[in-house]
Amino acid sequence: MASKKAVVELIALQCTECKRKNYTTKKNRRNMQEKLELNKYCPFDRKHTLHKETKVK
Repeated sequence: MASKKAVVELIALQCTECKRKNYTTKKNRRNMQEKLELNKYCPFDRKHTLHKETKVK
């Protein structure tokens, strides 16, 4: 069988201030086409900052 692209993909959340990838999560591409943006705690800045979706390497 040929493999299909998975609907649920693994993404990383990158801090907008320190530019480090602190979190990983899953995202359903069918339900959410836009990039994910969440306010999460950054342990390096020791405060809540905006985290944006990036690719996992």
